[in-house]
Amino acid sequence: MQNVWNLRRLVLALPLLLAGCSRVAVHTDYDNAVDFSRLNTYAWKRLPDSANSLLNGRIVAAVDGQLFARGWRKVPGPQAQTVLAASTTTQDRQRVETFHNNWGPGWHGWGWGGPVMTTARVVTYTVGTLVVDIYDVRSRNAIWRGTASDIVSNDSAALQRSLGEGVQKMFAQFPPGAAAPRLN
Repeated sequence: MQNVWNLRRLVLALPLLLAGCSRVAVHTDYDNAVDFSRLNTYAWKRLPDSANSLLNGRIVAAVDGQLFARGWRKVPGPQAQTVLAASTTTQDRQRVETFHNNWGPGWHGWGWGGPVMTTARVVTYTVGTLVVDIYDVRSRNAIWRGTASDIVSNDSAALQRSLGEGVQKMFAQFPPGAAAPRLN
């Protein structure tokens, strides 16, 4: 009987556990007055500046890949119509996790029985944010900005997945005003 109740609690708690899974938060903004259909070349003006040089290279490769997939070409600085600047930041955050133990049906299934014990702990975690800005070379004005934030993992594979997902989402609607790709 106890195993049935444990299973029921797990099934009821599963949506809450899944809701707590990390998802990359992405935001983009752009200058509505810019005709992005006239732009298709870029150069890097400021490379990412994280403390992890391997991550910096992966950021550049991910952004280059997304722009290439959208018809943009990386060219030497003097030939570029736009320049890119990337930066990274980290911020420590905290959350309180509360656990309730010994919940279950009371005597013959009526009411709640047994002592309820609550345990709480404070968890500190780090959120990393990648910011990519695109500037028009002629006007020197910012024309597009994308940000991607996620919990930083100590696992290299998870960090790479998060980076790939973030950059892909960041450029999903790029360039602004372009027709959405047709799915057959």
